[in-house]
Amino acid sequence: MTLKKNDVIPNDNHGMRYVPWNRLRKDENDNVIGILGEAFALRDGEEGISSTWLEYFPGNQVSQITQAVHKNRKCLKVTPKSGFAIGKVEDILSECNKNNKSKKVRVVYMPNNCNKAHIEIKPMPCNDALLLELLASDAWSQLILNRDIP
Repeated sequence: MTLKKNDVIPNDNHGMRYVPWNRLRKDENDNVIGILGEAFALRDGEEGISSTWLEYFPGNQVSQITQAVHKNRKCLKVTPKSGFAIGKVEDILSECNKNNKSKKVRVVYMPNNCNKAHIEIKPMPCNDALLLELLASDAWSQLILNRDIP
């Protein structure tokens, strides 16, 4: 599938977001058990959540995940103990649009110089703690640890 910048990503596709160590949910022994809602909080000046479009890459989902992790390692400062959250576009949109009456959230193709598979979820509602937790526990609940991808 060929898309142009700002084209909408299909609902059955997936995004993968880098999650640093300090945004991973851990138990008392520092074992990773999930993702904190803070992993989806917007920084000042941001209007959307950046992620990588899995279906941009060829092959099965395992191959797509591996290629997306390699692309993130090249483009971002990825630490060994970090992880990657994976979410289905349909689930992400469902959570974001559920209580957001002002603007409809979309997942759009936003390639950049380093990551041609870059997508953005925008415009994101404010950093509502409940929404961020729902994104972490439901919409982006699949977690891949960086150490698990060669």
